[in-house]
Amino acid sequence: MDPAVTLVSAIELNQVQAPVALYLQRLAPSSRQTMRYVLQDAADRLGVEDVAIDEFPWHHLQPGHITALVAALREDGYAPNTSSLYVNAIRGVMNQAWQQNLITQDHLLKVRAVKAGGGSRLIKGRNLRRNLIRELMDVCAADPRPQGLRDAAIIAILYGSGMRKSESVNMDLCQIDAEQRSLQVLGKGNKELIKFAPAWAFEKLDAWLAFRRENLPEGVGDDAFLFNRIRRGNHITRERITKHAIYYIAKQRGKQVGVDIMPHDFRRSFITRVIEEYDVSIAQKLAHHANIATTVSYDVRDDNERRNVTDRFLL
Repeated sequence: MDPAVTLVSAIELNQVQAPVALYLQRLAPSSRQTMRYVLQDAADRLGVEDVAIDEFPWHHLQPGHITALVAALREDGYAPNTSSLYVNAIRGVMNQAWQQNLITQDHLLKVRAVKAGGGSRLIKGRNLRRNLIRELMDVCAADPRPQGLRDAAIIAILYGSGMRKSESVNMDLCQIDAEQRSLQVLGKGNKELIKFAPAWAFEKLDAWLAFRRENLPEGVGDDAFLFNRIRRGNHITRERITKHAIYYIAKQRGKQVGVDIMPHDFRRSFITRVIEEYDVSIAQKLAHHANIATTVSYDVRDDNERRNVTDRFLL
C-alpha cells in the first residue's frame, strides 16, 4: 500500500483543526488575542452566546448574518475601521473553511462581497513635537532606577525609527547594526523590514544595554532581546518586556510631562515629521506602508498649523 495513503487514512477527521483555529495560527502572536476577542464578540452578537469560538459553526454563516452584524455594530456606535476588523476576521475564518471544503467557492465569494460600510473617524492620536520628546528624555534621565535608562531607550527607538510597539518588543540584539544604525524587525504580514534610527536614539539604546550587561550576574551571558521587564525593587528580570508594558510606559511618562500619550503616537509623530520635512513618498517608504493613502492618514499636524494656512488666504 502507498505510504501516503496509509498516512492519510490514519488521520481521523476529528483531528482536523477548526477553521477558526487555523485562521488564528496564521496571525502574529500580538494580533491573536485581539482577533480572538473580535470573533467571540461577533459570535455573541450573532445570537450564540456562551459558546467558544472553536465550537461556533462559522461555515454556516450566510451573507445576511454578516450584514446584520455590521448594522448592529453601526447602531452601537462602532467606528468604520472597527466594523472592518470584524468583517475581515470572519472572512479569514471563512477562507479557511473553504480550504477545508466546508463551504463552496460560491458561498465564500458571497461572504467576501459583504462590505463593512463606509465612513471614517477623526484621528485620536497626537503629534509629539521635538520639545516634548526632549522633556520625556529629561524625566527618564532624572529617574535613578533602571527604568529610567530602559524607558529612554524605548521612547528613542519608537520615535526615532517609527516602528510599532509590537516590533520593538519582539526585536533581538542580533537584529541591530549600530554601525549602519539599522534595525531589522518582523512587521505586519510576517514581513522582515529594515528600519533606521538617528544616532541619538542609538546612544540611548547603548546606554541601557551597557547598564544591563553590568548588572547581570557574573558568568551569565547577555539576554537575546532588547528590553527587559523590571520588577518592584528595581530587579531586572531575564524576561522580555510585553507590548502592554510599552503602553504603560507611554502613559506613565506622558503623565509626568502633562500629556496623554499612546504608544502609537510615537509612530504617528515620526511619519508626520517626515512628511513635514521631506515628502509623503519618503514617509511611505520609511513607514513600510503598501498604500500611500495609509501614510497620509498618519499626518497629525494640529489644527493651529492648518488654521495658519487658511489665514494666509487674504482678500
